Amino acid sequence: MKERRVPKTRLIFGFLGVLYASITSTHAAAHTVSANQTLRYNETIVSPQETFELGFFSPPNSMNHYVGIWYKKISNGTIVWIANRDTPLTNTSGELTLTRQGVLVLRDATVGKVLWLSKNSSTKIVRNPIGQLLDTGNFIIHEEDDINQENPIWQSFDLMTDTLLPEMKMGWNLVTRTERHYTSWKSVEDPASGEFSYSIDIRGYPQLVLRDEAKIRFRAGPWNGLRFSGAFNLKPNIIYNFTFVLNQREIYYQYNLINSSVYARLVLKPNGRLERLLWVDSINDWNLILAPESDICDRYEVCDETG
Repeated sequence: MKERRVPKTRLIFGFLGVLYASITSTHAAAHTVSANQTLRYNETIVSPQETFELGFFSPPNSMNHYVGIWYKKISNGTIVWIANRDTPLTNTSGELTLTRQGVLVLRDATVGKVLWLSKNSSTKIVRNPIGQLLDTGNFIIHEEDDINQENPIWQSFDLMTDTLLPEMKMGWNLVTRTERHYTSWKSVEDPASGEFSYSIDIRGYPQLVLRDEAKIRFRAGPWNGLRFSGAFNLKPNIIYNFTFVLNQREIYYQYNLINSSVYARLVLKPNGRLERLLWVDSINDWNLILAPESDICDRYEVCDETG
């Protein structure tokens, strides 16, 4: 698919052709951002293989603007991460800057107000930070001399939106007491935090839990060594493998693609439906391959023993 450079292009993205966002891109985008460098509304950062792109976007029928990450090569416009989902810009004068302290700051340049900033996960003194968008969809901030990028100062994978991408860790860092979970959009046109969330409940034996606000809607059951006991549809396949890690430092669920040329994502919809989607080139759209709740009785406390 050839790259198009058009100012303020209205793009179609999302499942079943829903119009989600208009995304701007007018320059040949870089892969990194340096300390004190600023990204503005008509500028983007692209991952090395042009799999993902980071920049400003606006949902349709909305006056609000956001910093997000979306697929670039396929399904141009499918948003997978948003920085300021609950603190939107109301104009196109946003500036995203990486400070010398390794903090990513989003400002409304018209009034100088800070709308969002990242929180460093590293306690080390930052000397020469670099921001980089990886082909996993992860935007990381790391020291310039950290060639392997093994100790990021901050990473977007720690701040999930509504999507679990391959290589994301959903769960807990028990050392820092950091939780990683994802939350639905409020509506298909409003990316603010919605009613539904998917997380790992570590009370008792850890398990995946889908909540409607505080109420449990679905539980995947504890891990039995092969899969979560209540997730009967989760089984070995040719598309991805999955793992559950439980030790003194971490508790997390993660899946990885077997074929790197395949695109897949797990998304929590605004209606609370959890969907695993696979990109199909022949139809130029996302195809549903798995929904954990296969019927109404999969919902927590809906059916009795007789169904």
